[in-house]
Amino acid sequence: MKSIVDEISFGGIVAIRDKLLKLQSEGKKVYRLESGDPSFDIPPHVRDAMIDALMKGYTHYTESIGIRPLREAIHQKVVEENKIPLKGSDYVLVTNGAMHGLYVTFRALLLPGDEVIIPDPMWTEIADNVKLAGGIPVRCVLKPENDFVYDPVDVENLVTSKTKAIFINTPHNPTGAVYPQKILEEIVEIAIRKNLYIVSDEAYEHIIYDGLRHVSIGSLAGAEDRTITIFSASKSFAMSGLRIGYIVTNIEKIIERGKKLLRCTINGVNSVAQYGALAALRGPRDYIEEMRREYQRRRDMIYDVTSKLKSLKPFKPKGAFYIWCRISDDWRDENGVRSDWAMTNYLLKFGIGSTPGSEFGPNSKEYIRFSFSCATSHLAESLEALKQVLQ
Repeated sequence: MKSIVDEISFGGIVAIRDKLLKLQSEGKKVYRLESGDPSFDIPPHVRDAMIDALMKGYTHYTESIGIRPLREAIHQKVVEENKIPLKGSDYVLVTNGAMHGLYVTFRALLLPGDEVIIPDPMWTEIADNVKLAGGIPVRCVLKPENDFVYDPVDVENLVTSKTKAIFINTPHNPTGAVYPQKILEEIVEIAIRKNLYIVSDEAYEHIIYDGLRHVSIGSLAGAEDRTITIFSASKSFAMSGLRIGYIVTNIEKIIERGKKLLRCTINGVNSVAQYGALAALRGPRDYIEEMRREYQRRRDMIYDVTSKLKSLKPFKPKGAFYIWCRISDDWRDENGVRSDWAMTNYLLKFGIGSTPGSEFGPNSKEYIRFSFSCATSHLAESLEALKQVLQ
């Protein structure tokens, strides 16, 4: 018996996490620089809204596409903040996290054999979700000299008669790159000329540094009726365990197909978590800036340390909470091997977590990713350990 799911692996990231947890269970000190889980707790007004929902008995089935007050709040947010000209709250689908949103999007968009242009490197689950929908991920290599954003010429050269969509992720996991508006406009022009859709993952929209501005590609002229945008409460509101994401698009067919997929996969997101997300959108938002400032502080800490290590050549992230480092030409492990997995396994011996670049694409075997989403105190300890090991 064969299944398309057989093409999907659990990935090396799971093995790394399991190894660290095993070391921790044995009483050893571990440094969790492999995980992208925000360290912050949800703010009190979000917590209180969920408690209130429980006390009022809001624990029954909801609309499978999301409760109307939340969809209305999302519509207002994307119009006012993201400048996406969304037609209304009926063009919002609430999903079980942004990852589920990506699954629903690709299943609603693709036919078997359709191609989707994706960045290389890229978060593993993007290619996997394209495959699960019967599609073919076509990798566009991101270059350090282009600050790890698409070169529009490279993108257009990859377009074939089978291409259905171009995938965008800004801020970008794993590099921390942020797309400037000019590049996004050029991507829109390609999509218009070639009659393509755009799928935009903007999970890290609020985690951006140095005064840069997040631009939603769906807000640009010509993109409004060909773009599907996925957002996340996990990163913006530190609600990672509560699993709230959402899709917004003006494309009627995607909304109609998405409704069917929501009914057949989850039949509605956790009701209490939806009221928490509603409070996050409607209530005080100052904590988002507080988290962003603390992430920038952590970004500065990890960049300062890694840029002084002979073994690593870091790219300074402009957004998200990861740092992407090239392994220096002269670094070798105890067996004389230079590779991403060699460094990852070497660091694991000292309890230091990381993610090898090849987990994000076949062209990144010289890179390694560290996360700085952990608590600042834990990051400081981890960086001291990293200095001792790679000095």
